[in-house]
Parts: sequence; C-alpha cells; structure tokens
Amino acid sequence: MTSAKELQKAVGKLILGRLPGTELDAANQNLLEKGIIGGAVLFKENGRDLAQLTQLCDEIRSSSCHPAIIAVDEEGGAVQRFDHILTPIPSAMALAATGDTSVISDLTTVIATELKAVGFNCLLAPVMDVLSNAVNPIVATRAFSDNPKKVGLLAELVINAISEVGLVAVGKHFPGHGSTDLDSHLDLPESKLSNTGLWHYDLMPYRHCLEKIKAIMTGHIWISSIEEAPIPASLSRKVISGILREYFNYKGVIMTDDLTMKAITDTWGLPEAAVLALEAGNDLLLVCSSPEETKEVNSYICKAVKSGRLTEQSLIDSATRLDAAFKPVTCTDEDLKSRRGDLKELLSYEKATSLKASQRAIALLRGKLPEISSGNWLVVVPNHARYPMKIVSHLRELLKKSKYAKKDKDLSLQFTEIRYSVDPSDEEIKEIATECVERNCIFLSYRALSNQGQLMLGARIGENAREKVAVCSDVPYDVLGLPSFENVLATFDPSEQAMQALAIMLLGGESFQGECPVNLEFQMATGSYRPFI
Repeated sequence: MTSAKELQKAVGKLILGRLPGTELDAANQNLLEKGIIGGAVLFKENGRDLAQLTQLCDEIRSSSCHPAIIAVDEEGGAVQRFDHILTPIPSAMALAATGDTSVISDLTTVIATELKAVGFNCLLAPVMDVLSNAVNPIVATRAFSDNPKKVGLLAELVINAISEVGLVAVGKHFPGHGSTDLDSHLDLPESKLSNTGLWHYDLMPYRHCLEKIKAIMTGHIWISSIEEAPIPASLSRKVISGILREYFNYKGVIMTDDLTMKAITDTWGLPEAAVLALEAGNDLLLVCSSPEETKEVNSYICKAVKSGRLTEQSLIDSATRLDAAFKPVTCTDEDLKSRRGDLKELLSYEKATSLKASQRAIALLRGKLPEISSGNWLVVVPNHARYPMKIVSHLRELLKKSKYAKKDKDLSLQFTEIRYSVDPSDEEIKEIATECVERNCIFLSYRALSNQGQLMLGARIGENAREKVAVCSDVPYDVLGLPSFENVLATFDPSEQAMQALAIMLLGGESFQGECPVNLEFQMATGSYRPFI
C-alpha cells in the first residue's frame, strides 16, 4: 500500500458507517465512493416504505468503491428495524416459547429472504447471549433462553436458515452479555462469571455453532475474570485474539458492536477505540456516527498503520476474511430483480403466518384466563417510550369482527385504557389503584422487577380488582413480583405484533400453547441465578 489513497481504502473496507435518513446523503456517498467506508448499518429511520428501502440499498451498493456490506439488526420482537415494511417476527424468546423448531427455521427464512431481496447481505443475528440475569436491561427477550444448550441449538437453526438464504449471519455478543446488569449503550457492564462459568455458560452456544457461523460480533462487556482492568471484550486482545481466534481457532469475521456506545466513548474516544479494536483482533468496525467522525476514524487508523502500531498485513488478513464471508453471498442485479418480483406476494402471506407464531408463543404462567365476555374491562398499560403496546386498540378492533362478536358475549363488552409510567410514583399508584377497585382488570407489566413502582401498582390492583389477569409483556420474571395475581400470562415480546396476538388470545377462547423458555426459580435477593454453573 504505497499511496495514502490505497491505505485509506484498505482501512475503509473494515468500517461500516451509518446514514442519517431515507436517502443516501452526499457526505456518506462521498465516503462510499472514496472507499473510506465499506458499507453501512441501516436503522429504522432509513426505511419509509419498500420501494424507498430497496432503492437506498441499490444506491449504497452502486456508490461503494468496495463490495458493499449492508447490515441490519432484524432480530425480531423488541429489535427489528423494518417491521413496518417487512414481515414482523416474534422475539427470540417468543420463538423459543413456541416449542417448535420448524417455526424458528421457517420465520428466520422468511425475514432473511425478504432482506436479501431488498438488498441486504448481512443480518446481525442471532443473539447468542444466555439470559442468566433476570434484570438484565439490554438482553431480556432478545435471548432464546437461560439454558446455554438450548441457546446453542436454537442459534444454530437461525444461523443455518440465514446462511441458506444467502446472507451472512452474525452471532452476538461474544463472549456473552446475558449475566450483566448494565446497558452498554450507557455504561460498561461487567460479567463476573468465573472462567469455568464462562466456559460452561456464556461460551457454550459459540462452541456449539463455531463451525457454522461466518461472523461473530464482540460485545462491550468487561470480563473481569480475564481482564483485571475494566477493558471491554471488544477491545481485549486476550478475549478476541486469545480466546476466539487462537484457542477456538475461529477463521471467520470478527466484528465490533457499535463503537459509538458510551461503554467505549466515555473512556477511549471513538478513533482510539477503533485502533484498539483492530489491535485486539477485530476485522470489521461498526462506526454508527456522523460522516465527519467516521472519516476521522479512518484517518486515525491510517496514522496507526504509518507509525507501525498496526501492520499492513493485519489489514490484508482482515480483508481476506471479509471477502471469504461476503463474496459468496453477492447478488447480481438480475438476481435481485428476480427476488423482488416475488417480494410483495411473500409479504402479504407471511405476516399472517408470523402472527400465528406470536399467538402460539403466549404462555399461561399461573392460574387460568378469566372469562372476558361482558362488562367494562380496565386495561392498565405501561406508557413505554419505545413500545406503544396498543392492546386496547387491537381488542376494540377485534370486537368489530363477527368472529369475536359471539352470541354468548354481552354486547356491553368494552375496554378502557389506563396508562401508567413505567416506574410510577406513589401518587400515580394510588390514583390508578383507586380506579381499579372492584373492577375487572387486565394489567400489563414491563420488566417489573427493575421498577419498584410497577410492583407496588401491581400489588394494589391484584388485591382490589374483581376479575383480573396480569400479562408479562417482556421478560416472564415479572410473575415473581406479582403474587396477588392468581392468573398470569406471558407474551415474551413487547412488540405490536405480540399485542395483536395477545388480543386474539384474550378474546378467542383458545388454549395457551406457549412454554416458558426460562427457569422462573431464582434468588430474589440477587436478581440473578446461574443454575448450570
């Protein structure tokens, strides 16, 4: 790499950027054309409708100096960027709750096929974290289970389905985010597992899938049994080069989680973190920042190569691994045209299939469903900033349909929505609880064990309501904090499709088939448990 431009391109191949809107802006187009970045990760703000999203992917691909990597977090449930455009799919935990491996494979194939047709070649899934901490703020229902063997088996199904469609699957977040109690977007979480615990728990799914998966994402997690100082795994040579590359002899692509998270930037800053990540052994950097900062990252890495801190050979090795993973999944324009011809028909059919899977996932954790056939039911719903949980709208819509307007249902059946803060104050609790006295109530919780006010509200409603049922809308551990509710359901998913499925199950009188994928018995004093260590 004799020239500055050649070095800039060699570095750029190892960087994925982020776009600000629904069109390819001039600044990012310039970065792609000059090879300063090798592609982009797309988010919800990048997609308005199907035609626009496919055009955006085409523009990224045609503008890129490198064979563009176009990636997306389309996990399902709580994390899916284009559920307003493509087929929404249940969360990993909800899929596990169906107890049907064919459902998992089929729906993964559905979303991978749609993403491939749109123009993506990289799906940032599956989540391979083992949920060993009941109050984990970032993993939750993104995990399949708290059982490492089950996580490994189900992750393998997802990897196989994604790979067969022709996308690169990315397992995350190595070596495991499930035991932590902080959000790496905001702070540096610590995994306190012993080396033995890591081996038998967090690393087990990776050990199971190692030969199948072409790319692994490293997490911003401090593994204190390996690094004495608070260094995240994503920047740790011991974790990446030592464990993953050398001990496991992993030959695939290793990539970072987004380097703009505060777990990284608060201590190292973005440019220095990028160099540290490459020194540690990562091949691909997620830099979801502005074009100016992304260009600065490229320049800083170039300086590190010129100074001898990074070698040109390391860039060549990473590029070779990227080519090995992504060249086989490259689509021609003709192939994309053919795939897009069937896309609209696929979308209209598969949404119904996915909704049925969400229904099948709903589990009865305790008691039974009271008869919801007459009267005015209060539906008490958390006012979450990210998840609308429009359960009342779905219930009212169903009542208009003849299927649910049965003769044995009183025409007076109504649903009144009451919204509450995710962690309500004493005053708010008192006001809502008073409204619920001797009323029929459906109480939706969201991570109640992490929100003391929510537990108190649930207790007051459970004690004073007439007919009542609680619904754990995210992790099922809420049931342990709601002892006054004799009837408890779990959706394992806070998404709108899950709410629609819940409405159908509440009114339809069908039996609940879901099986809880996590062990609900753990030490309340610590908020976590690790039964397999």
